[in-house]
Amino acid sequence: MKIITLLLLVLAAATTKAEVTEVSEQHFVISINIGIDAPSNQVYDQFIQIGQWWQDSHTWFGDASKMTIEPKANGCFCERNGEQQAVHMTLSQINPGKSVHMTGGLGPLSSLAVNGYMTWNFEATEDNTTNLKLNYRVTRFVNQKTEDWAKAVEGVLMQQVNNLKTKFEH
Repeated sequence: MKIITLLLLVLAAATTKAEVTEVSEQHFVISINIGIDAPSNQVYDQFIQIGQWWQDSHTWFGDASKMTIEPKANGCFCERNGEQQAVHMTLSQINPGKSVHMTGGLGPLSSLAVNGYMTWNFEATEDNTTNLKLNYRVTRFVNQKTEDWAKAVEGVLMQQVNNLKTKFEH
């Protein structure tokens, strides 16, 4: 059993590439590429159901099931738990089944008055699987250690992408 678990971890690492591709005193860029063993339309549909795969520990109010994505221009990636409500990001562009673009500072970045632009691309492959590409550019840092922020955000986003991928593992 330990060998199978180790093999699965090695295979997952081989199909996942996450890295901070740029960093300066005022910005960073995170890129994540991951293969998911499901058709792109199914991965996209599951992505929109963010409350089913996002981690509770990376929400404002501790319950990811209260998170939603409104799949439309100016739609909200929001968290609503009764009177407790938060806008995580705003959808700036949507191409159903193919891509979602969002603006805003995710999580604690929102309190730093930075600009963030995130893209999620769902690319269909010839073997009916999905190549998911996530890109997040965050700019306008002032008096912050952007390298530390970049590493932390990369880790959180990688956890979330792996959670999404897990929804398709049998």
